[in-house]
Amino acid sequence: MHLTCARPAVIHAAWGLVRLPALLLLLVLPWRAGAEPALRVAGASASNEVKLRTASEDFRHVLRVDLLSAPQAASDVAVAGGVAAAGGAADAVDGELPGGVTVLVDPLQSQDGAQVALRAVVKEAEAGSATAPISTRRPLHVELTGRLPVTGDYTGQVVLVHAGGRETTALIVTRLQAVPTVQFVATSPAVTSAGWGWSSIDATVRLPFKETAGVDGYVSVPQLLQLQRKAPDMDSALIQPRFQRVRFSLEGGKPDGGDLDVTATDGGIPVSAHGSGALLVHLQGLDGPGEYTGSVRMAVRSGLPVEQPFTLWVGSPWLWGALLIAAGAVSSFGVRLYSQRIRPRTLRLQRAMELHRRIQALVSGQAARAREVGQALLGQVAGLASEIRRPVRGIRVGDDALAAMEPRMRLYGAWCDASRKLEALPQELRPQQASALLAEVEGALRAEDTATEQMDGSLARVRELDVDGLARAGLEARLQDIDRQAHTLMEQHGDDSLSFRLKYELVPLLTSVRHELARGALEAGRHQLEFARRSYFDILCEELAAAVASRNLPRGFTEEEWEALSRQVKTLLERARERASTSVDDAVRMYQGAHAAYVRQLIVELRGAVDDARQVSESEAQTQALDEVEERLREAMGLLVAESSHLAASKYGEARDRFVAASQSQRSARSILLESLGPGGEGAALPATPPPTAPGGGRIPSLPDAPSDALAALGDFEGMPLPSPRHMWLVELGVLALLTTVAVALGLQLLNVFSPTWGGFGAGMTAFLWGFGLHQVGNATFEGITGLLTRVERPATPPPAA
Repeated sequence: MHLTCARPAVIHAAWGLVRLPALLLLLVLPWRAGAEPALRVAGASASNEVKLRTASEDFRHVLRVDLLSAPQAASDVAVAGGVAAAGGAADAVDGELPGGVTVLVDPLQSQDGAQVALRAVVKEAEAGSATAPISTRRPLHVELTGRLPVTGDYTGQVVLVHAGGRETTALIVTRLQAVPTVQFVATSPAVTSAGWGWSSIDATVRLPFKETAGVDGYVSVPQLLQLQRKAPDMDSALIQPRFQRVRFSLEGGKPDGGDLDVTATDGGIPVSAHGSGALLVHLQGLDGPGEYTGSVRMAVRSGLPVEQPFTLWVGSPWLWGALLIAAGAVSSFGVRLYSQRIRPRTLRLQRAMELHRRIQALVSGQAARAREVGQALLGQVAGLASEIRRPVRGIRVGDDALAAMEPRMRLYGAWCDASRKLEALPQELRPQQASALLAEVEGALRAEDTATEQMDGSLARVRELDVDGLARAGLEARLQDIDRQAHTLMEQHGDDSLSFRLKYELVPLLTSVRHELARGALEAGRHQLEFARRSYFDILCEELAAAVASRNLPRGFTEEEWEALSRQVKTLLERARERASTSVDDAVRMYQGAHAAYVRQLIVELRGAVDDARQVSESEAQTQALDEVEERLREAMGLLVAESSHLAASKYGEARDRFVAASQSQRSARSILLESLGPGGEGAALPATPPPTAPGGGRIPSLPDAPSDALAALGDFEGMPLPSPRHMWLVELGVLALLTTVAVALGLQLLNVFSPTWGGFGAGMTAFLWGFGLHQVGNATFEGITGLLTRVERPATPPPAA
């Protein structure tokens, strides 16, 4: 009984201890459930709002509802506490919300107050029910559908009702206007040409695009945001170019396939869903070549604008660069042609005309002979002027050819003065030296190939020429010549008749001549000298006539032969005397011919006598003596051939004396020799003869011909194959075209003319200067065939002076 009573008391005490914590737990659990919601709509913001957007009228969206934590009931907690306190606790439920969740969606209200019903379907609920179980592992999916009549914001609420309470989430649905989305496709730089004229440049840039939102609609008219230019002359600097206007068009936008101009379109550019097209940007009135960069902006109503950068390359045609290079080369050729061909030839022609005028002034007032030589000089200058005017041969006439006319003119003036002085003298007083010099100068003036050095030398000699002094010197020389001959003959012949006549007839006359020359009487001295020469001639003729008049026949001569020789010599002497009345010099030469015939015949006959004596020779000494005689006769014959008859007569005398000495060794031979010589002895056989320097005698040796210049033919311009002057311009054009083509080909590559941005004033000047400078540096490259022949041609070598 005690046990039974004690047991309820113990239980009562234990229950008192457990009841206090259980009460506290029951008070706390409701507060915790209200403070932390157990459900949450996915996508809700911190302010518990869900914002949705749609572009179509029919709205459809699925919301997900998540269970954050599963709440517990109070009895469960108490039992759990009691069990725990009793030493055992009941297991918690599996996290499912008891009673499930009922989803309610309020109608949406537009901005103007109109309500739009939404239909909410819980996919996890049974058909026709809005309540569905939910756990932490299995969320709910609520499909919202409705029809939004107009664009704008619609507001409503999503209410979640469960056993633990009611939770509300704000719902905001925004209907957007349906607009297309445009995206440009990356493009390569556009290329255009500046054209051939100086007008402004028009270019078109093609920008392809596509619609990516799948919405039909319109986009606004594009706008050009910026345009920059990098000119070829400004390196990498960017500037804002000047242009007239910009125009936009839609490629193939017209029904007929043409481009649709959208610049002034109010509605914008139509775009089809997922369609594509190309926007054409027309830039008109650009500055010039270069690289243009810019960007185009295309706006979309209620959408984000789109910007697209583009690049445009504007360049001048490469043919324009080729023409500028060719123009530079041709201009350089023209400058070189003017500076090296036209201007020098014009200056040379002016010099030639000035020389012609000066020579005409010298020729006027001269004698007939001087005028004739002056006309030859004028012809030479006129020939030079004609050569200068010719297109091909004119290149041969250089400054040296005109400079060579200056010494020729000076020589002509000095020659005219000396000729005037010489012609003022009588013919007999004109010095042979002066006449020969003036004749030589005249020939040099008439010749066109006389060297300048020869002209200068002749000019110096003519200026040093003293005509009167030469005349006096000539008379004195002739006087001394005759005087020397006379004294030589007197010494050779001793006291014979020839020496007597020379001493008392000729020497006084020579003394009077010397006296006249000493007092300056040239005319009187000339007359006295001519009289003395005539006397000298007469003496020689009379002595020779006396020798051939002898009747004693020399050995080897028959009477008929001697008579024939006498007649021959006498006839020649008579002719010489007749000639002496007009020209003593010719008479002396005729006398020398007669004397040579006489001496030749004597040598021949004496040689015959030597041959006869050789046949009867009895000793070796006599044979040797005869050989010496024959040697002397050969020498005499050689002198006779050399037209030195007086020296031949002297040799004949030596041979005769040796022959006489050799013949004395034998009486018979001596008798034969005396019989052949005839009466009168050996000395009477030959007259005394003058030396070879007799007046007017002797042979004038001819000068050797000047050696021909074989090398002159190598540089002869005439021998080179040349085109005719009529076709020369065709050859020049052909060569210029060929070489200019080479310059253009090199310039196009080196100057990068094929670049799409080449052009502008600077590039054009560079191309022009390239052609000009390349031609100038190349020098003979573009001179043509005339310049080539000028370099190949060698100047003529002047002939050596005589």
